[in-house]
Amino acid sequence: MPGYQIKEFEAFMGIPFAQPPVGALRLKNPVAAVAWEGVLEAGTARDGCLQRSYFSEDWDVMGVEDCLYLNVYRPKERDGDPLPVMVYIHSGGFFSGTAHPVASGPEYLMDTGKVIMVTISYRLGPFGFLSTGDNNMPGNFGLKDQRMALQWVQQHIEAFGGDPQSVTIFGHSAGGISAHLHMLSPSSKGLFHRAMSLTGTMFIPAMRILKDPLGQARQLAQVVGIDQAESLGSQDLAQALRDACPMKLLKSVDSLKIWDNLPQISCLPVLESEGSPDAFLIEDPLKAHLAGRINQVPWLLGVNSRAGEGSLFLLRAFKDQTRREEFNEKFLEHMALVLNLPEGTPAEMVNDILAAYDFQGEMSLNNDTMLALAEISGDFNFYYPFYETISSYAGYANLGKNPLSLYIFEFHGLRSVTKLFSGTSEDWGVGAAHMDDGLHTIRIPFLFEDFPKDSEDAQVTKRMTSLMTDFAKTGLFHKDSTCQGPDFGDQKMCTYLHFSDTNGKCQEDIKNTLKLNAFSIWQKLFQLSMMMIQPVLLLLTLLFVGHELRSAVMALATLDKLTVCPPSVGCVKGINLKGYQSEQFEAYMGIPYALPPIGDLRFSNPKVMPKLLGLYNATTPKMDCIQKNYLLPTPVIYGEEDCLYLNVYRPEVRKSLLPVMVYIHGGGFFGGSAGPGVTGPEYFMDTGEVILVTMAYRLGPFGFLSTQDAAMPGNFGLKDQNLALRWVQRNIRFFGGDPHQVTIFGQSAGGVAAHMHLLSPRSRGLFHRVISMSGTANVPFAIAEEPLEQTRLLAEFAEVPDARSLSTAKLTRALRRVNARQLLDAGDGLKFWDVDHMTNFRPVVEQGGAASSEAFISEHPKDILAEGSRPSIPLLLGTVPGEGAVRVVNIQGNETLRRSFNDRFDELLQELMEFPPEFSQELLNQSTKLLVAEYFRGQHEVNEETVQGFMDLISDRGFKQPLYNTIRQDVCHETHPVYLYSFNYRGPLSYASAYTSANVTGKYGVVHCDDLLYLFRSPLLFPDFERNSTEAKVIHTFVDYFVQFAKTGKPRNAESLTPCTTELLQSRPNGICDYQEFANAPAPFKGFKINVASEFQTDRVRLWSSILNEW
Repeated sequence: MPGYQIKEFEAFMGIPFAQPPVGALRLKNPVAAVAWEGVLEAGTARDGCLQRSYFSEDWDVMGVEDCLYLNVYRPKERDGDPLPVMVYIHSGGFFSGTAHPVASGPEYLMDTGKVIMVTISYRLGPFGFLSTGDNNMPGNFGLKDQRMALQWVQQHIEAFGGDPQSVTIFGHSAGGISAHLHMLSPSSKGLFHRAMSLTGTMFIPAMRILKDPLGQARQLAQVVGIDQAESLGSQDLAQALRDACPMKLLKSVDSLKIWDNLPQISCLPVLESEGSPDAFLIEDPLKAHLAGRINQVPWLLGVNSRAGEGSLFLLRAFKDQTRREEFNEKFLEHMALVLNLPEGTPAEMVNDILAAYDFQGEMSLNNDTMLALAEISGDFNFYYPFYETISSYAGYANLGKNPLSLYIFEFHGLRSVTKLFSGTSEDWGVGAAHMDDGLHTIRIPFLFEDFPKDSEDAQVTKRMTSLMTDFAKTGLFHKDSTCQGPDFGDQKMCTYLHFSDTNGKCQEDIKNTLKLNAFSIWQKLFQLSMMMIQPVLLLLTLLFVGHELRSAVMALATLDKLTVCPPSVGCVKGINLKGYQSEQFEAYMGIPYALPPIGDLRFSNPKVMPKLLGLYNATTPKMDCIQKNYLLPTPVIYGEEDCLYLNVYRPEVRKSLLPVMVYIHGGGFFGGSAGPGVTGPEYFMDTGEVILVTMAYRLGPFGFLSTQDAAMPGNFGLKDQNLALRWVQRNIRFFGGDPHQVTIFGQSAGGVAAHMHLLSPRSRGLFHRVISMSGTANVPFAIAEEPLEQTRLLAEFAEVPDARSLSTAKLTRALRRVNARQLLDAGDGLKFWDVDHMTNFRPVVEQGGAASSEAFISEHPKDILAEGSRPSIPLLLGTVPGEGAVRVVNIQGNETLRRSFNDRFDELLQELMEFPPEFSQELLNQSTKLLVAEYFRGQHEVNEETVQGFMDLISDRGFKQPLYNTIRQDVCHETHPVYLYSFNYRGPLSYASAYTSANVTGKYGVVHCDDLLYLFRSPLLFPDFERNSTEAKVIHTFVDYFVQFAKTGKPRNAESLTPCTTELLQSRPNGICDYQEFANAPAPFKGFKINVASEFQTDRVRLWSSILNEW
């Protein structure tokens, strides 16, 4: 066959892929074609399937029932390597269209010489989609025809020079919807490797699953004239329809139209039972999509101009005077059909939708209103579904492996598909119409003259086909038009390739914004339509009964001020909670951000939570992650494995987007809580200036066990946090938060984690300021040195057979089967004494096969700090005097423990200090001698005289020396702003009482976690401070200090601090850079004060750095 611009190509047309679906095979699943004898004459294309085109003026009938044929086209010149295969599924609303080259011409793609192209016919209208809802006539025959053609391609395309392992399915309109359905059908998995859904997905409201297929079959049977159609059993009814006159059956679909040709699509997919032979759909495809049950492959989606897409449903009425008058007689009802609103939607709904667009015209379709109505139709029928499709998919898909690419085609060329919809070649001013992109990919000679070969359209055709064939080969459409999940929000989306025209010339640019004026209205309708029991109509009824009819759209859009509907999350219902000093604030608790990490997802990287269906109850917090908390005097196991939830708190009054503060709780990576009982948001909410997010993450072995390879890469708890931060980027704007002003902060292990996010390339761009309280990424418990050995030991203690010899993959599978409590108890076997080391399960450096695109950190944090390669964003570090109390208090307060420790003093002290593994025993003894002299006054025991030294030792080794080194290494790099505070205020409450059963009131000063008392209300642990107390003033000041840093990147009164530099540090041999100290007012005064200080135990830092060779 001749090409369009370049050369001839080879065509093999009319190849049967299924037996003729006639007679006994009508309205049945397709049966594969049998082999023929001799040589098949494949030089002529076959007619399309029998159809009635509701696009044409007179609803033309054409085609034949014997139509299941395909065409294969290939370049004449090939280099011998198999070519990528592009399988085109034609458009036509599932009631019209053909694979014949007069309508699905291959010439443009063949000009590229890069691909094999296949076009397929499939049954249409009642022949393709009629169903009795059971196995007697299961339905979805047209889609099953497509599937059988894809199976044929897999079996035979290699013989034509095509690569069966590189198959792209693509289509426009109904063909694009079909491609989406094949991605959603488990039965099509493996039959293709890339997909294009162009100008159509299953989210467009004209498409839906037919809820009563038997009722529709009976209705058409009555129109055809089948006796007793209402009472026949489904088997007899199916047989009667197989025997019916095909023309009568085809035209019986006219009876399903409500006005003129609307709704355009009447023959729809159905759900089949799981046991149905060769079932194509056994789950609602929208639910499957939102839940992430989809065959993920590289995916390209595209739409045309807004008004051009929307004109599809309007031009037929607009261009004919008689039809226009009929349309306007019941304007609101007919606009409801145009917008494909659910059947029975009150006409007032349309009125209010128009009002939402500030529609100023007369309530009629006329020359003045056509364009505006077409744009609204384009929004509701194409743009909003397009956005919903991609934003929900991007929320969970692995876009690194399977890129998501987009384009919007607004080039208005010499030809337009409006000719088909209106019957004339008149330019209606709607821009690029529905499928105008297709005119530049697929040649349609029976409707349109060829573009002049020197025209701009010819150049656009060359460009489009080049991009598409590149996609078929690589999975990438354009290097700058791919999506990432965090890109969505505030009517923005990922980057897409935009085609426009200026003075007849096509222009390409990259955009990432989309005007979605009434998207929230459409989304409310969509969310409600996903509820189970006639959702929209039921809700509207409830809204309107007993009240004067109000704006339906406003009722939906403001259904409840506590209901928030982020596109990738779904609708969540919150609750008002009482503040500490303020009246109340709004809380959204227990929002899932990842799939439950249970079963096969235990010890796996977290998976994005698919979109929630219906209205999600976010009024109560979820249980903490399962843990054995060794911080408590008597460790207990509590919590659940299904725990990946977060909480969002916001002020009741918000005038603009607020800074966001995301808190990562501490607990040694083995314990802790994000819930309001321990991490209460009240103090931050009293400010009215920020959004607060707290998140749970996996702990202990569930969060940090690792085989140090791809079987169990580790860092799951940190990856959970990373995923929660991605959730914040994608969704926080809908709660009133600014995704460009996110501060992460954490305490203890949470501070370590926050600092690690600063160092991790995986977390780049997810936040803009960091606060690390009592913990940095270079602390001794930050990294596990021998994770695989630890995992095998744990498996042995958990009684896993052959734990020493199992491959890492088998070891992982075995540990997934161990009871959660048994696994936590097995962790006790890793302790060298009592509960030490407290933190056995730690982050790991992911290496080798584990160091993939999903690796959290693949270089030791100390090395990253030394390199200075972290992003240049503000860092605030915090400390308290008695950091070591977290362990010392219980040892000193428990006489049995203290004696046990003292009996093995040198041995246990060496273990506690976590000296480098390469230290010899001689070096260990020398180091211990130095430490005993410095901290224990030369005594080899813990007692009342030495307990403060013991506290200082644990503080210095575990916190202060790493803190100093972090600052020292950070200020080597001028662009790294770093600040420090020390919280020294001693109040009536202290976490020291939580670390031991002994009475330690007032004994240890300000200890590890005491600063949290003034940031978070903890009603499960401590009573409230009086509202007019000094402590209440400390809360106000300390929280304001954090909020100011979140807003500006500098702590309040930062100008009073001398900037921290290497030179300044070196000039203070007995101190550190200036920091703000929160302290008690000097006696006899009560209250507190904020000082600028620089004192620091630098001599002890130098001692430790000398011992560890880290100076």
